[in-house]
Amino acid sequence: MRRIANRAAVPFGKLWALRYRPPKEIASHVLARIEAAHAAERERQLRRLAHDVEITAALAGSDHPAVAAAAAALRAAGVAPEGAAPGVVGTARQSARTIRPTREVELTDLPLWRAANEEE
Repeated sequence: MRRIANRAAVPFGKLWALRYRPPKEIASHVLARIEAAHAAERERQLRRLAHDVEITAALAGSDHPAVAAAAAALRAAGVAPEGAAPGVVGTARQSARTIRPTREVELTDLPLWRAANEEE
């Protein structure tokens, strides 16, 4: 848990308290950092999955059940190779770095940001 706290730039005590005690309140900057860390980790895992799909498709063929299942997971997550139609899995020649989310995420698209702006 200390490594996660260091990566997310959240005090270890706050993270520990969120895990083991019911929170009465949480500071918005702590929640924003946790949300940002979660989004970054999710993107990293999706890029890695896309890369693994490309390698598996090159080795086992694009009709392999593992490729189809991973492609479905990528489509469900809204990730598509750059320059391809949504729902198309990249070829083995495409780099994992060319994979981009189909929906742009804004930094203001956080629940606390929306809640604070709705009150005004």
